[in-house]
Amino acid sequence: MIKYIVFCVTLVICLVKAVVLNPHIIVPNESTVWKAGGTFDVKWDTIVYGSPIAPEVNGTIKLGYLDGTDINEHLFWTLASGFPLNTGSQSVVLPTDLVTKASYIIVLMGDSGNSSPQFTIEAN
Repeated sequence: MIKYIVFCVTLVICLVKAVVLNPHIIVPNESTVWKAGGTFDVKWDTIVYGSPIAPEVNGTIKLGYLDGTDINEHLFWTLASGFPLNTGSQSVVLPTDLVTKASYIIVLMGDSGNSSPQFTIEAN
């Protein structure tokens, strides 16, 4: 019986550690229009699977785009890194040389990645 209890406790601990943080991105969304070179706030939910994100979990924000011909997210630009995910937002500065597209995405990475809906960035 003791072995069974130890096994169950160990299993629960392993499952809790295996939970992947995948916070929902609130901004940008499909109606967002940003301007190349501008400063904008990326916002996300800080409650994941009913629990707040732990303060020691840091994130990275990448900018990419979808082109419709493949599944590649074209994540060429790192906009921020090393910030705590439990804050729920991070200010980013967009590159000035972006071309106008309606298929940009933001990917928020912690221990996993979650992408925003496609949104528009207009060239300078």
